[in-house]
Amino acid sequence: MNRIAKRKGSGLLVVALVAGLGAALAASAQPFGPTGPGGKGGSFLRALRGGLATLDLTDDQKAKIRTILESRRDAGQALALTVRTDAKALHDLAAAPNPDPAAVGAAFLKVKADRDAVKSAMEGALVEVKTVLTPDQQTKLDGYLAALKQMRRGRHGGNGPA
Repeated sequence: MNRIAKRKGSGLLVVALVAGLGAALAASAQPFGPTGPGGKGGSFLRALRGGLATLDLTDDQKAKIRTILESRRDAGQALALTVRTDAKALHDLAAAPNPDPAAVGAAFLKVKADRDAVKSAMEGALVEVKTVLTPDQQTKLDGYLAALKQMRRGRHGGNGPA
């Protein structure tokens, strides 16, 4: 697989993650349980929901977390749109009959910046959600997320994305 194809694949992965983030934030009807049949959600929010579902959250905690996730919905959807637009631009540039390496490189750097923005948004959401949890709940959620991360590594032979 050549470098451009790998970059294109990375860009599409980012698009999928961000689109899932926006979709999952928009689906607030069941914010802490698993995504319903046919429902889509980013792997981050599915993991967060799964972890939260294992905790004995009070109604007040659930309401506060719901508010946190809803407050991030518009930003997540805007970021998803940016990622899709930038990934499509990269794809189109790379698919041209005679791609301009400088333009492809610049487009790739935009996609990388988008990926960093997604990561930052996910980390920010997690930090904010943790402020609502007790120390014991935070520890349990961290353990749940760490176990999922380890399982993903195992699926990718230890070399895949965490």
